[in-house]
Amino acid sequence: MIRKREFIKFSALLAFTGIMPLNAFAKPKNIFTNLIKKSGFENNTSFMAVDLRSNKFIGRHNEKLRLPIASVTKMVTASYYLTNVNQFRRFKTELLIDGVIKDNVLYGDLYLKGYGDPTLKTDDLSFFIDAVKKLGLTKVDGDLFYDNSYLPDINYINRNQLPQYAYNPGVGAINLNENRILFEWKRVEKVRYKTSLIAPGLKNNAQVTNIIIDLENEKGPVYNYKLDKNKFVEKWSVNRRILGKKGSRWLPVRESSYYATEVLRQLFNERGIEIANMKRKKAPNKSKLLCTHYSDNNKTILQNAMKYSKNMVTESFGLVTSRTISPDLYDLDQSAILMTRWFRKISGKQNSLFLNHSGLSEGSFSTAEDFRKFLMKDKVQKSLLPVLKRISIYTSKGKVNSIGNITVKGKSGTMHYIRGLAGYVCKEDIPVMAFAIFSADLDKRKENSSNNFERPKGSKAWLSRAIIQERQIIRKIIDKV
Repeated sequence: MIRKREFIKFSALLAFTGIMPLNAFAKPKNIFTNLIKKSGFENNTSFMAVDLRSNKFIGRHNEKLRLPIASVTKMVTASYYLTNVNQFRRFKTELLIDGVIKDNVLYGDLYLKGYGDPTLKTDDLSFFIDAVKKLGLTKVDGDLFYDNSYLPDINYINRNQLPQYAYNPGVGAINLNENRILFEWKRVEKVRYKTSLIAPGLKNNAQVTNIIIDLENEKGPVYNYKLDKNKFVEKWSVNRRILGKKGSRWLPVRESSYYATEVLRQLFNERGIEIANMKRKKAPNKSKLLCTHYSDNNKTILQNAMKYSKNMVTESFGLVTSRTISPDLYDLDQSAILMTRWFRKISGKQNSLFLNHSGLSEGSFSTAEDFRKFLMKDKVQKSLLPVLKRISIYTSKGKVNSIGNITVKGKSGTMHYIRGLAGYVCKEDIPVMAFAIFSADLDKRKENSSNNFERPKGSKAWLSRAIIQERQIIRKIIDKV
């Protein structure tokens, strides 16, 4: 056993020779700690950076402080998928037929079966219509069913968000337009408006019938929402006072599979193929595959999801991964537990918890120490580096994409009074530093997020300070490359 005095001497010798084991690095009052103090985030930031070439810490502060990490969670989801599922796999959506065709009439049913494709759009539905048209059909003397049995239907990513946030939609086996609908309005008289709910495409626009909007004059929340699950009807009430003369905004869709299939039924009817009814039912084994629509390869989709921080897309990836691991997957909570277990096994730490796959929850949290362990794993680096976006570097002269041969790749995350950034500093595209910066003020979030405002008081100024701190830290890390 090494005594305390001997350990100090040993550590001093290692420091003199330039070798420092991770567990022997004391918490110094270094440039990072001083920077964080000056930013006013001393008690609200968890930070750690490590040199991947030597495994030496180059800075840390409150590295074991558990904080929400917002969309940085998407890094975990991406690696979760890419290390458990083939990265070049494509999502598929099938149209199946059950019945006989006679005199241009299908005496039987059509089935739309999904496997979680988060990128299906209104224009893509023409693929299925064209396949049916080739059969010469003018009528379906049966029903259009949707088979969403592959994944559980999730109505919300996070129920605690304001209902109108389009980044908090439902997720399921069948998705359309990232499960959003376009709400448009135009004043036609002093107090009367013309409104519409559209599933828009470049070639096709479909009016949606199972989602209803009523305009109200009452004081209170701008948007109210109610879901009638028995009838699959989604009802919105909107306060007139916020509308102005005209405008539009995306609203979330909760019953994603029903929404996608209803749009498909309408497009069938518009193209001269009459289908009266639409229902939910698992496709029978005897049904025959008519056609399959494939997405882009999933690596490309993930790159886009990381770049634009797409919640619904990463939720789909997480659910599909969990479904691959556990075929009996029954809800988002179970899927999040499976990813949490995977992350804890990878990082060797037990401090992190994920409630979903996008980070849209203040109840999901991690520490800079946990993320350091995660980011240092070879298989994690191999999975993430091709899909992470390049992070801008801020110098005294302004914003640049690189400094010489040095670039930064990572993922940021933002919620009200929550900010995170994690990733790699690369030299000639090789990761040489790993870092994690998490900041949050949960007291201010609780204090200012109960007013039903889309942007709580003080949150914008707080975020600006957090981002400035983040940029300064990154620049100091680069100086040590």
